[in-house]
Amino acid sequence: MKQILPFIAVLMFAASSLAQGPRGVFPIQCDFLGVDKYTVLDEAEYKFSYKLTCVIDTVEKKSIVNNLVLLVGAAYSKFFNIYPPHPEVKPGATGVHTDESRGLGATEVYKNFSNKKMTVTTRIYEPRADVFFYEEDIPMQAWTLTPESRKIHGYDCQKATTRYLGRNYEAWFSSEIPISNGPWKFGGLPGMILEAYDIQRHFVFDCVGIEKLKKPESIVKYDWHYVEKSRKDLQKVIEKFHDDPLAYITGVLWGRVSTNRVSSKSKPYNPIELE
Repeated sequence: MKQILPFIAVLMFAASSLAQGPRGVFPIQCDFLGVDKYTVLDEAEYKFSYKLTCVIDTVEKKSIVNNLVLLVGAAYSKFFNIYPPHPEVKPGATGVHTDESRGLGATEVYKNFSNKKMTVTTRIYEPRADVFFYEEDIPMQAWTLTPESRKIHGYDCQKATTRYLGRNYEAWFSSEIPISNGPWKFGGLPGMILEAYDIQRHFVFDCVGIEKLKKPESIVKYDWHYVEKSRKDLQKVIEKFHDDPLAYITGVLWGRVSTNRVSSKSKPYNPIELE
C-alpha cells in the first residue's frame, strides 16, 4: 500500500500537468527544481522580449502564446520563458509555474560564443525530476536575403528566408542592432532578428521589447539534475509523452515501457522541429 500511494500521486500530478499542455513539466520552484542555486555564466547587456504564438492543434486551429526573453552578453546568450524572472524569484517561493508549458515554454537555449556551442534544455515531467539537454554546434541557417524592407520598433529591417529543421521560415533582421542572434535557435544574419515565422505561421516570433540594459542582468544556469540525450532521442521522448502521457510515466516508474495504452487518446502535437 505504501508503494501504491506515491504511484497514484504521480499519476494525479501528471494528469493535472496535462491541463496546462500535452507536455507535462515540473513547475519551476517546486520541490525538485528550485532557483536558489545557480551558476552565473555571463552578464547580459541586451534584453529582447518575444511573443511566440504557436498552433498546437492543426486540426482545430488551437494556438497558445509563450512569453520569452533573449538575454545577450559578450560570451553567452540565453533564450527562455520569462516565468519566473530569472534569477529574481525569492528563495522559498512556492507554486511558481511557467505561463505555458506547450510550445517552447519549457525549453531554454544557451549559446556559448567562445566555443560556438549551443545547449538546449527541456523540462518534462518525470518521477526522477530530470531536465533533459543536448549540445550541438550553434546552427548557422542558410539564409537568402531579399530586397524587402520595413520598420520594426523604429529599426530598419530587411527580410531573409531559410529552410530549417523541416520548416520554411521568413525573418526580419536589423543591422542597426549589430548582434548576429535571434529568438530560439535562429542567428547568423548581419543583425538581430526581430521577427521570424514559418510560412504556415504555426510558429510566429514577434519582438515586443528591446532594451540596452543600464544595469547588467545575470545569465544563469540553474543547478538542476541534467540528463544528456541527443536531439533526435529527445524528440522521441517528447513525442512518446504526447502520444500516451500516463503510459510514458508508468514506463519510467516501472523501468519499462508498457505496450498497453493507459490514456484514452493522444494529445495534439505540432512540434516546431519536423526533422
